[in-house]
Amino acid sequence: MTMQEGLRGLGVGAAARQTHDRAYFLDLLGDSHAGLGRYNAAVEAYRQAAEEFRTQGAQCSYALCLLKIADSHLSLGEPWHAVGYLEASLPLLRKLGLTRHETIARRQLDACQAELADTGLLGERAGRQPSRPEDPEGQASRNTVALSPRQG
Repeated sequence: MTMQEGLRGLGVGAAARQTHDRAYFLDLLGDSHAGLGRYNAAVEAYRQAAEEFRTQGAQCSYALCLLKIADSHLSLGEPWHAVGYLEASLPLLRKLGLTRHETIARRQLDACQAELADTGLLGERAGRQPSRPEDPEGQASRNTVALSPRQG
C-alpha cells in the first residue's frame, strides 16, 4: 500500500494530501541540500517542513525536522542557533520514545552549551536546569520554535 492509498483509506482529501506531501517533499529537499553541503538552503527547507508538520500535528516529523535544523546550524558552525532547536526537540523526542535521537540531541546540546559557555555567548542559559523527564507533556507543549527566517 502506498502512502497515497493509506491516506485515501483514512478519508483524507486531496487538499490535505497535498499539504502532507508538501511537508515530506520539503523535508527531502532539506536532506538533499544538506547532503550537498548547502546548509543554509537545508535550514530553510527544514523550517518550512517543520512548520507544516507542526500544523498537521505530525509530532514525530516535527521533532526530527527540529533536530535536522539544529544539525544544519552545527554544520554551519552556528551552535548559538542550534541550541533553541535542540532544546525544543528534546522533550518531543522523549515523549515519542525516540531514544536514539534523544541521545544524539542531548549530546549535541551539551556540546553546544559547553562551547558557548567557553566563549561567553551562553549568558543566562548557563545556569538553567535541564528539562525534567517526569514532565514531557508539559514541557513539550511549551517548547515550540518560531520558524521565521534566521537573522544574524
